[in-house]
Amino acid sequence: MKPRVLMVTRIPFWRMGAGERTRVLAMVWLLGAHCQLSLLYLGSLSAQERQLLARLRVQAELHDVDAAAPGLQGEAAERARFQQICASQRFDACIFQRLSVHGLRDLLPQGVAAVLDTHDLESQAAASRRAQGVAAHTRLSWEQELALFSRYQRVLLIQSEDHARVQAALGERALLAPHPVQFAALPMQAKRRHLGLIGSDWSANLHGMDWFADQVWLHLGTRVAGIELHLFGWLSERWRPEFTGFHRHGFVADFKQAWGGIDVAINPVRWGAGLKIKSVEALGHGLPLVSTLEGARGLPEDGGQALVRCDDPLMFAEACARLLEDSGARAAMGMAAHAYARQHFSPQVCFEPLLRWLQQRAQQGRAA
Repeated sequence: MKPRVLMVTRIPFWRMGAGERTRVLAMVWLLGAHCQLSLLYLGSLSAQERQLLARLRVQAELHDVDAAAPGLQGEAAERARFQQICASQRFDACIFQRLSVHGLRDLLPQGVAAVLDTHDLESQAAASRRAQGVAAHTRLSWEQELALFSRYQRVLLIQSEDHARVQAALGERALLAPHPVQFAALPMQAKRRHLGLIGSDWSANLHGMDWFADQVWLHLGTRVAGIELHLFGWLSERWRPEFTGFHRHGFVADFKQAWGGIDVAINPVRWGAGLKIKSVEALGHGLPLVSTLEGARGLPEDGGQALVRCDDPLMFAEACARLLEDSGARAAMGMAAHAYARQHFSPQVCFEPLLRWLQQRAQQGRAA
């Protein structure tokens, strides 16, 4: 019998364009295939959005806040709708997407296991921002964050370093659940020399592009004949509109089309937390990746043949130039990247611990 799972989120994951949305969609696909999944979106779902969710093959019973008691708004409406759903059917577990929905945790009926999908450690992200001279938007300390984590039966961590840190405090309640990718390797365009980045308008991406344009491109732009840099996603619409040196494509819904326009992927982010989904997806498409240490943080260390990690601007530029100019090196690294992604980031590898635990939880609950 399939586990009965409720997922609660504020993330409009069907509107593509950000890493966290891609992750939630991947989890929804997996849970929909292996569980009886109900989804509560803490907002309003229009008829068009419900149609889009159907086209995305989302297998879930869909709920939004519109059906709450008349006259209620904001948090009161969210709480009322959550309680209505929990009272109307029995669940084995409830997955809360990010700490932003933690306020509903105390309303979960007794006997339903609480699971938190962290996406990243908020306290660590704040510390990383401050280290780069960027204002942090949360004052949550590590101790406070860990105290919140302790309220859950399972806490999902997106990368190994975060998992080890939480596991040291919470033991088996910490589960490693990285972002899965499962793409065919893209054919190599031997004569083309396109650097590329796909990113949202997240402030870390904007900050990273400042660093790349100001400190890396000056070593690179005139060295490689025919070099082009292509930006995809909301990043390309927000980052320095006055800068005309790069090709901007905006949001492209077709992943294959976007990644297919890139020969060597870059990730120049300088601060953050968690696993950088654009790095994983570049590798999953069989693209060589040149990344800062932060952009590659959380990637298993055996990826030396699949990506280049460096923070020095000149070394970053040299790595990009070598891969663009040497099609043989580019092809070899692309093959290694695809193999590395299959080994570490297949859906089976990423979500198997969560699925196994949900199945065990369901069996225990129904035997009680």
